Amino acid sequence: MKRLIITIMAAFCAICQSQAIDFSDDRGITVSALFGVSHSHRSFNHHSDNHYGLVASPRIGYKFNADWEAGALFRYEKFKDYNEYVGVGIYGEWSFMRFASGLRLITEAHATFNAYDSNGYLINGYNNTYPYKHTDMTEVGFTPCIAYRIANSPVDLKLRYLFIGFNHSERSYKAEAPGCLGRGNWIIDASLCRLEIGASITF
Repeated sequence: MKRLIITIMAAFCAICQSQAIDFSDDRGITVSALFGVSHSHRSFNHHSDNHYGLVASPRIGYKFNADWEAGALFRYEKFKDYNEYVGVGIYGEWSFMRFASGLRLITEAHATFNAYDSNGYLINGYNNTYPYKHTDMTEVGFTPCIAYRIANSPVDLKLRYLFIGFNHSERSYKAEAPGCLGRGNWIIDASLCRLEIGASITF
């Protein structure tokens, strides 16, 4: 997983060109779409398996100036064949460092409520989520982000990775996310599901 993350980040940075970008009049409505891959590893009764799913986070917000942006987000995570989280929330971005090449370093703060849903599966004719019971998840914290403005366009390419903060969910959800440090409410999550790549357009 580390090699995959390093490769993606290197490819993202390689896109950046050395053409000067002017952020002085950077404001307007923004529409963003970010995508990733969730991964859970489960061990039970001497058996282990891996599950992969989709992470999607569309957003709509407003860019007040070159430094600040805020808005609303929707988040969908399918982390097993039969389990998923669907959430809504708010976010804010602070671009604390900008380069003439169009590259920006961003700190994002967000607060989301994610409702847990399970389609379950049949065991002896009964619908189950065995062996785990999950609950809804509230999350408040910070995520670093790298953005690159494509020259002569209103489009930003974005890469988000890592989460630091409060995450109220089942311990099993965190235990099944390789790279998550902490099983309580306060975590540092460097699992694959925290790596999101996408684009944002400013109107």
